[in-house]
Amino acid sequence: MTVDPADTHTDEALVQIRGLTTVLGGRAVFDALDLDIPRGRVTAIMGASGTGKTTLLKHITGHMRADAGKILVDGHDVGALSREELYALREGIGYLFQNSALLTDYDVFENVAFPLRQHTRLPEVLIRNVVLMKLQAVGLRGAARLMPSELSGGMARRVALARAIVFDPGLILYDEPFVGLDPVALNQILRLISTLNRTLGITSVLVAHEWAAVSRIADNVALLATGKVVAQGSPQAIAADGSPWTRQFFGGEADGPVPFQYPARDFAAELGFAGVAP
Repeated sequence: MTVDPADTHTDEALVQIRGLTTVLGGRAVFDALDLDIPRGRVTAIMGASGTGKTTLLKHITGHMRADAGKILVDGHDVGALSREELYALREGIGYLFQNSALLTDYDVFENVAFPLRQHTRLPEVLIRNVVLMKLQAVGLRGAARLMPSELSGGMARRVALARAIVFDPGLILYDEPFVGLDPVALNQILRLISTLNRTLGITSVLVAHEWAAVSRIADNVALLATGKVVAQGSPQAIAADGSPWTRQFFGGEADGPVPFQYPARDFAAELGFAGVAP
């Protein structure tokens, strides 16, 4: 049940999210959220911290279950899949973790080979060839025997990307891929994501805050707030939107539709001052 990268660069939705509702700690992270992610495109998910961007990725992979709503990935209802079906679906999804999540006791080669050793019975010669091909794709074949501690932040992110594409997925989820990167490393990651989408027809979903980077690479941007998609469109359309949501987020304004304070009971009452005369 792998995600088929065929029929790329169309407006057909590879991921369809309908009425997604998730409550965590008594707070609605998603409130009947609807979102389509087009096949063969780069979609950026943006929003203030705490709006559920990473949580949304976990819902897409089935690592978290929603309280209500439905998520379809390539036509498959993620919430209705058996454990075996869910594992099969995940084989077609690459995931780039926010902190790269490299195994510190394994060298670069073994980090990329790890999923192949865990989930296949490929002969060693084939594993070697696949791993070297993926490392070549990210420009790090010569670093195959380096340890994670010997890598720069940008190199670690590229190794993690090589591991994420080791099964030739049709869908890749990137959780904050640009955090902590210097301008050179950032440009390398942007070029890699763009090249993968263009040459392999991969569908990419980016969770990111860096508008300058997102606007260079994304075909579609979805802005999350108050549990819903409050703005969506091309980077150009989003930049020209002018709504209170986009003005606050992209202008960095403290005051706006998204409150600075996390929801809480009355401050005076919590301090024990309720009913006390001034």
